[in-house]
Amino acid sequence: MDASVIAFPMRKRARATSRKIALTEQRVADLKAASSTFYVNDSRMPGLSVRVTKAGIKSYVFTKKLNGKFLRVTLGKTAGMTLNAARSAASAHHGDIAKGVDVVAVRKAAKVAARMKATTLADAYERFLKLKDRRPSTVRDYKMLWRLHVPDTLKRKQLADITAADVEKLKAQIGKKGQRTANKVIVLISAIMSKSGRWADNPARGVERFEERIRTRRLNADELKRLWKALDGADGSLWADFFKMLVLTGARRVSLCSMRWEDLDLGAGVWVVPAKWSKNRREMAIPLTRGAVDLLQRRQAARTRSPWVWLSAKAKVGHVVNPEKPWRAFLKLAEIKESVSLHDVRRTLGSSLAKSGVAAATISKALGHVSPQSARAYIHLDVEPARSAIEKALGGLGNAS
Repeated sequence: MDASVIAFPMRKRARATSRKIALTEQRVADLKAASSTFYVNDSRMPGLSVRVTKAGIKSYVFTKKLNGKFLRVTLGKTAGMTLNAARSAASAHHGDIAKGVDVVAVRKAAKVAARMKATTLADAYERFLKLKDRRPSTVRDYKMLWRLHVPDTLKRKQLADITAADVEKLKAQIGKKGQRTANKVIVLISAIMSKSGRWADNPARGVERFEERIRTRRLNADELKRLWKALDGADGSLWADFFKMLVLTGARRVSLCSMRWEDLDLGAGVWVVPAKWSKNRREMAIPLTRGAVDLLQRRQAARTRSPWVWLSAKAKVGHVVNPEKPWRAFLKLAEIKESVSLHDVRRTLGSSLAKSGVAAATISKALGHVSPQSARAYIHLDVEPARSAIEKALGGLGNAS
C-alpha cells in the first residue's frame, strides 16, 4: 500500500496591518487600540508611522527598506513626542542613511551611553556581584576591597565619566601601603567596567600594574618554637588552638575558618574539606597528625550544638572569619618582628616536608594540592638526598679527615 503524504500549508506569521493618512496631532490622539498591533503611515513624511499596540500604547516609528531588509527604529512614545519632532527625526534618519551612517548602531551606542550616564560605579558594582555564582571567599575579597579601598567619591561617580586618570590616582594612593592590594583593586574595577558596557574603552585596562614579588617568607625552627610556646601559654583558648591547627595542617585560611565537625573523622585522622571551601572547588582529604587529633578531641569534648569547630558569636556566618588581629598578638608574644602571614605558615610546612626529603606527591597530599606540580615551590629545598649521592659517588673526597 502506497503511503499517502499529506502536506499542510505553512502558517505565515501575521503582519501588522497598516494604512496611510496625513497625520495630525488630533488624528494621532484619536487612534484607538484594536485586536492586534497596527501601523498608521504618515503621507507627508515617508518612513514615519504611528504604531498602536493591543494595549493602546502609541509610538512614532521610522521604517525604511535597506538592502532587502526592513529597518525599524522606534522614535518615542506619542505622549512625550510631538508630531513635528517625529517628522524631524525621520528626516534626520533619511539624511544619515544617505551618508552611509549605520542608524541602528548609532542608536544602540547612544542608549548604552545614556544608561552609563545614569549609572554610578556603585550601581555597576552591585550588578557585577549578581552576574555569576562565585565562591564565598571570592565575594568576601571583592567586598573587602570595595569597602576598604574604593573611595566614596569614585563610588558616586557616573560610569561614563570615570577615566584612566581616576584609576591611576587610586592605584597610587593604595600602592603607598600595599602594591598587591592596589593591583587587586585595579583588576576589580576593570572587571566591573567590562561587565557594564565599557569593554572597548575600559579606563582600567591600560593602567600598568605594580610588579609583584613572589613571597618566600618562612618561619625558621627557632621562630616556630617561640610561636608554639606563645600558643601553649594561652591555655587552650580558641585562637591558640586555631593557630596550632594551622601549624599542624598548613591549611588555607578559608578552609580552616569554616572547619565543621561533620567533616572530621578523628578515628581515621582525616579532615575532608568540602568543595565549597576548597580553592580548587574539589573535595580534598587532609591528613591529621596525632597532635592535631588530640587537640580536636579535646575541643570536641566541650563542643556546643554549633556545627563549626571555630565558632564565633560575632560573625554572621557563625564561625571565625578574620584571624589577623589575634595572629599579630601571638607573633608579638613570640617576639617575631619580621612580618609573617597566615599563608607563610602553610609555606613553612611545605618547606619543612621538602627539607626532610619527602616526595612532591606526598607534599601535595599533605597540603591538599590537586596536582603534585603545585609542590614545585618546595621541592627545590630538598638538597640533602643530592648531597648524599654526590658524597657517596666521590667516595668522601674533600671531607675533613
